[in-house]
Amino acid sequence: MEERNDRILQLISLISKGALEYVQSAFERNEVTVLYYGESGSNRGVLCLAEDAGCVIAYAAFSQCGEPGVLLNLIDDRISPYLEPGNQREICFNVYGINTEIIEFVRKLGFVSDLEGYQLQYMGGLPDQADSLLLREQGYIPEMLGSFIILFDTAYEQLCMDNGWETGGYHRQAQWFGQRLEAYEAAGQIRSFWLQDRLAGAYITEWNFIRDLVVAPQLQNRGYGTFILSRCISSMLKQPDTGHIYLRVAASNEGAFRFYEQNQFIRIASFAEHTYRRQEQ
Repeated sequence: MEERNDRILQLISLISKGALEYVQSAFERNEVTVLYYGESGSNRGVLCLAEDAGCVIAYAAFSQCGEPGVLLNLIDDRISPYLEPGNQREICFNVYGINTEIIEFVRKLGFVSDLEGYQLQYMGGLPDQADSLLLREQGYIPEMLGSFIILFDTAYEQLCMDNGWETGGYHRQAQWFGQRLEAYEAAGQIRSFWLQDRLAGAYITEWNFIRDLVVAPQLQNRGYGTFILSRCISSMLKQPDTGHIYLRVAASNEGAFRFYEQNQFIRIASFAEHTYRRQEQ
């Protein structure tokens, strides 16, 4: 059983570090229900539920989905009870891999997409040393918070508008954002790039994922993004436990998708994150 759980966690780790930590914690509390797990045959992957006091998250991570009817029947039978009016916990459903049928089905159940897009993997080697373009590289200190808020809010503004999300989220959550940045600095997972006294861009990594790579909108298409990405990849590849390097791109962010393709990333899977929306009584 323990060996099987380890293999399931390996599949969940393909989704994100956050997903891995959540399911791992739920395993420790014996609050994971494995609805389907297969290493061979038509359906290869895992369908499971991980719970805590306030939330239930379903994960469907499949490298092959050859008999979706089997999985859809399980979802209908085992997840529908959580959607009853008496259950007030938040219900989420994360899909990873090639699972078009699953995505369509959970939306019919009342789940609404929060984010969907593509997972990319870096297929190149150690990048060549690029011209710094006069950028000065640093980490993060609390005095930089204001500059980081402006950078992240402006860099993600168009993405938020394209997806109907609120803009200015980093400004509204300044204290939380500052705490996260300090944690990333303590773990050696954040670097900032300055053009004189102006924050031109930054990257944040988590494990073997590039979590964020942002460039100030006014400075884009000048080579800064390519330089910052090369510095990020070089740093990650020098870590002994990195393995493959992954990142996620929202489906609506076509410009970012093209940028990463041009820099030796390839699409390996799709993802979709959903939250159940209860109907008004």
